[in-house]
Amino acid sequence: MDLPLLLAAVERGDDDAALELLFGATAGELASNDAVVLLSAAAKAGRQRVVDHLVTWDVDVTRPWPGGIDPVAWAAENGRHLVLQALLSRSDDPLDRNRQRRHALRIAQDALASRGRAGNEPPTAHWAVITDLEAALGVRHSPDELMARALVHADPDHDDWFVSVFHLGTRTDQETFDWALTAAQDASGLDRRRFGIDTMRQLIIAFGLLPLPNDAALPFEREAEDFLRSLLRSEQDPRSLTLAISAFAFYNSAGDTVAAVMEHAYHADLGVRACVSTILHTDTAQPQEALAALVHLAGDPLPVTRANALSKLVMVDADTPELRAVFTAHLTDPHFEARLEAAAGLALRGDERGHAALDEFYSGIKNMNSPGWGRLSTIDYLLRKRIETAETTDYGR
Repeated sequence: MDLPLLLAAVERGDDDAALELLFGATAGELASNDAVVLLSAAAKAGRQRVVDHLVTWDVDVTRPWPGGIDPVAWAAENGRHLVLQALLSRSDDPLDRNRQRRHALRIAQDALASRGRAGNEPPTAHWAVITDLEAALGVRHSPDELMARALVHADPDHDDWFVSVFHLGTRTDQETFDWALTAAQDASGLDRRRFGIDTMRQLIIAFGLLPLPNDAALPFEREAEDFLRSLLRSEQDPRSLTLAISAFAFYNSAGDTVAAVMEHAYHADLGVRACVSTILHTDTAQPQEALAALVHLAGDPLPVTRANALSKLVMVDADTPELRAVFTAHLTDPHFEARLEAAAGLALRGDERGHAALDEFYSGIKNMNSPGWGRLSTIDYLLRKRIETAETTDYGR
């Protein structure tokens, strides 16, 4: 384990480089003081992927960090929700885990009361810490209380918001849905409407994770779908619309999700278009319109939207000069994933420019933690299937 290189990667926020350097670390290295130093640095820098990797590979989460800092106490005091979750996940003793939870809960409550915080980056999430710990200890709060905690930051991307929505979503009952629907229709507060829609989405996500028969359904599925479908046509707030599109994709039973959301591929808001890019595909009753929308999204200013759209275009059966031109244009895209998808799109159409670009990606792979390794494995499988299909077709002639 090269600690100086790892600490430098953490400091510059390069999670990919850090994980690549960590590949193959021995049990002895992960049990060393260097690993504890690295865990401390990653937690303080907000590098959650590195924290999760180290904890998953059994770095000792009970050992004090440099300066004698107790990891659990530090995470609770500074409102680092995900760090605390990772640290507490390694305890196999339920009694010890609950003791740690109660200890962390007191610290987080005191820190919140005194407005203690580690700084503004990343934003502290004391309410997320408190809500999660209370839920684990059997404390149940009303939907209004959970929403109030989320609206402290009123940011759907913040942990305070997510944790409140998550715990409401696990209830999957009519009462919770009715509350969420009322909130989603509350004209007095935009943040309340957003929270209500997001809760509706989480209700069906959580329901889908339950071990139930395939034909099991929520009693309010139809009501939710009808309400969300109406929002697709009427909602003016981009963030609420984004949440509604995402929720509708889970509830939709008519099989017309693509048709219902396609027009929003041309929406003025980046977030709306990014959401749509995760849903669109051409296996629909309107394949040409969907194809045109994906081509449009492939030119989006937001990198993740371009990559999503290009990955969908990779799987399109069509092979036209126009489609090849789209892929060719993105071989030099500044975004790594977009370049990779562009190379795959060309290679799967037998274009040597795609194969040459893929060779460059392969040459950059050092190990399974290298950026693109997983996607390249999938692309390699698709290329092999394409060759097998071509050979079978030729044999049958």
